[in-house]
Amino acid sequence: MKVYECCGVESVTKKVYCSNCSKEITNEREVPDEGTVYSFTVIHIAPPEYAHLAPYTVALVQLNNSSAKLTVRMDEAVQIGDAVKLDEIVDGTYIYKKVS
Repeated sequence: MKVYECCGVESVTKKVYCSNCSKEITNEREVPDEGTVYSFTVIHIAPPEYAHLAPYTVALVQLNNSSAKLTVRMDEAVQIGDAVKLDEIVDGTYIYKKVS
């Protein structure tokens, strides 16, 4: 997974210009597709396009070797501090699973 950095802020979202200093973002690097659950919530009442998935867990994952965080969908229950890794990408959604 790539992260993009400018002004000491890292993001997984590719932008042409930094929202902080307006400079062109040229720093990018690869980081592992693994991380730690930083926060999570369980969605019980989902928007219509995701109603078939409810209830489902959405987690904020702190990526390893980076300050970037990524919002992901979990296919299992998690707790803050759990180690997780990318399982698949479905329709642009990152699906993560716990590391055994």
